[in-house]
Amino acid sequence: MDVRQFALLARQPSAALQPRQTFWGLSKRGLAFMLANMMFWHPLVAMADGIKVNGSGTSVGQAGNGVPIVNIAKPNGSGLSHNKFSDYNVGQQGVILNNATERTQSTQLGGIIIGNSNLGGRAASTILNEVNGGSPSQLKGYTEVAGKSAHVIVANPYGVTCNGCGFINTPKATLTTGKPVIENGQLQRYQVEQGSVAIEGAGLNANNVDQFEIITRSAKINAEIQARNLAVVAGSNDVDAKTLAATARAGDPSQAPQLAIDSSALGGMYANTIKLVGTEAGPWSTPRSASWTMLPGPCAPASTLA
Repeated sequence: MDVRQFALLARQPSAALQPRQTFWGLSKRGLAFMLANMMFWHPLVAMADGIKVNGSGTSVGQAGNGVPIVNIAKPNGSGLSHNKFSDYNVGQQGVILNNATERTQSTQLGGIIIGNSNLGGRAASTILNEVNGGSPSQLKGYTEVAGKSAHVIVANPYGVTCNGCGFINTPKATLTTGKPVIENGQLQRYQVEQGSVAIEGAGLNANNVDQFEIITRSAKINAEIQARNLAVVAGSNDVDAKTLAATARAGDPSQAPQLAIDSSALGGMYANTIKLVGTEAGPWSTPRSASWTMLPGPCAPASTLA
């Protein structure tokens, strides 16, 4: 405001100077909450603790309480938001994947946050976080989808370890060491040649996820898994992203695991249904698979390996 504008306002009668009751559609109280939460929120930074973006369209910030926020990339026409990282790790405080199209959004992990301007008003139905930096991903906390719920995929060919991980506001979650193959804008399959997904320490809580998937060259289940419906597909395969049908492919022999599914905690799997599929040659002379229908409680197979 320059001197002339100030002088003009000064000459107006007091009735003409009415205080604004709202700003940007928010009440004073709502604005105060928003500003308090924004004090430490920097949406344009490209790196947070353990998360480094490797591509355009995705940004990383921080909620007012310090929880990292990933402002996911704008989804394509199929609803797929493809985000690329050189490092992707989740600490014990968790991470928020910002799929919110409103001005503000309430979250469990970070309180009130600002909506994601990257989305252009259209939320994603699938959030693909592809890691290509050469280091395994460590997931030690919860991943929350802010706004509209979405399928969350963490794809890292160098491995994924879950130690106390879980998911909020997602109907489906996938941990894979396969390369996502996208055709005509849709995720078609995972090309698995290497890597392992490990469940360790504090384990996995996917009780509020309808479907949890592990798709990898080798799976190491050494801690408790809580899930509704659990599927583990192990081996060098092309795995259909929708049906999980696995077609064996010639893998690098140097990457072959001793066991496709190595579990010291098989009795620690708690789920309504569990499907285990292993197609790796080696200790099994032919591809093997097993499906269990579970009662509440630890894993108790109703059938044996075929």
